[in-house]
Amino acid sequence: MNAFCILFADSYEELDLNDLAGNRTLASVPIGGRYRLVDFILSSLVGANVHNIGIVTRNKYGSLMDHVGWGKDWDLNRKNSGIKFLTPFLSNNSSAVIGNKIEALNSVMDYIRDSLPEYCILSDSNIVMNVDLKKFMSYHAEKDADITVAYKKTTTDSVELELMFDESGRVVDTLYHQYPHDEEKNIQLNFVMLKKELLISLIEKGVTYGWYSLKKNVIAHGFKDYKIYGYEIDGYTSVIDSVEDFYRTNMDMLSKDVRLELFHGTNPILTRIKDTVPTMYGENASVINSLVADGSKIDGTVENCILFRDVTIGKGAVVKDSILMQGTKIGEGSRLERVITDKGVIVGEDKVLIGTETVPFSIKKGKIV
Repeated sequence: MNAFCILFADSYEELDLNDLAGNRTLASVPIGGRYRLVDFILSSLVGANVHNIGIVTRNKYGSLMDHVGWGKDWDLNRKNSGIKFLTPFLSNNSSAVIGNKIEALNSVMDYIRDSLPEYCILSDSNIVMNVDLKKFMSYHAEKDADITVAYKKTTTDSVELELMFDESGRVVDTLYHQYPHDEEKNIQLNFVMLKKELLISLIEKGVTYGWYSLKKNVIAHGFKDYKIYGYEIDGYTSVIDSVEDFYRTNMDMLSKDVRLELFHGTNPILTRIKDTVPTMYGENASVINSLVADGSKIDGTVENCILFRDVTIGKGAVVKDSILMQGTKIGEGSRLERVITDKGVIVGEDKVLIGTETVPFSIKKGKIV
């Protein structure tokens, strides 16, 4: 099945990511020591031979363009397909400020119309998963669906759209819970497949009727008008909508089973390659159950942590259950627990910073503490 993808670099819904996405797109938020959020979706798309990918941006997309470039590391630097950045001002139809996904899709209508594949995949870039999209696409064809949406079964609190199915897997009802509850439910992921011509029709209707979301204006209400089917993603899946989601997902990666599923599953998770010197461990270094990227210098205690490139841990410093992004420097004698530092953060000597699992202590890019 021949398909192209519209990949949203940012969410158009309310998020609680504090400063993690304050100076970068959601797609380029670092994760797992050496990756960006966008790497997981890009890798699954490439694994399914989807090589026409338009990345829809809003603003602050410099770091994303620097990371993805022309797609060389994903084998997407191709003559007649590959990665294309679709900025808010790509066409004359673009408004100055893109406020929702319908406006975003309408702003890139020329790209959609000019795309040769018959089918389109719409995806957010904040979904951490490793999935065989060939099966997803085959399911869409077998069901002769108008729209196929990915979903996951979850017992976690969520106010996202719950899908209800008949025996064939067709959506027969939907429900937004007013309050979160912990019963198992089928929660829609923002990963959808449909024919290009149907997408164009829905965008035109959306502009006409003032729609702002395919999920809320089409799937939540249009299951009687369209054949909408659900496809279950049964492996590890995490959607990063908050600092708590980000922290939990990184901590999940310290589990061997999760790492094997994510990074040694259906698709290799590809990312931009950077050549860096190996990490140096001093005579006082103690590292337990942690992911440590290249270029770091460790002379303290690191336990249950994610360390990105070029992190420095001073002598006698103790860092536990924390995520330290590129270039972070921790001074001698400092103690950090459940802390997230953005790039280039400097923590001085003998500092004590402690957060919780639900509210980790977060320090924004370049700050000195």
